[in-house]
Amino acid sequence: MSLTTVEVDEFELMNAKNSWISKSCLKDINRVECHPVLPVKGEKNVLVTSALPYVNNVPHLGNIIGCVLSADVFARYCRLRGWNTLYISGTDEYGTATETKALEEKLTPQQICDKYFKIHSEIYTWFNISFDHFGRTTSPKQT
Repeated sequence: MSLTTVEVDEFELMNAKNSWISKSCLKDINRVECHPVLPVKGEKNVLVTSALPYVNNVPHLGNIIGCVLSADVFARYCRLRGWNTLYISGTDEYGTATETKALEEKLTPQQICDKYFKIHSEIYTWFNISFDHFGRTTSPKQT
């Protein structure tokens, strides 16, 4: 594996400094609803995704570190560089894990998905994870 040297010019340094000072790189989890991040011709467009956590548990620090934190750091880096960046993730609501948890809690799979999606969203918001969109694999658009 070889490392690539990235040169940072004065404009990028100033942009990063101003973003840091204004905290514009620390927007909330629902940012995409206010102003969608769409590809822009002629600009550097970056799509960042992270592993989709199952909705059969409450995420803990290990889940966050192993699942979303590195992508969040990279998305913030890209935004500080002034690149048009979209960071997306969501809960994986299909599979045996969801059905098993539903049986264990005596709920329907849909109730489990609704319950744990809300918990995941609240925890990622609390940790200030900078998703542009945090969705669900069971949404009509995703399906």
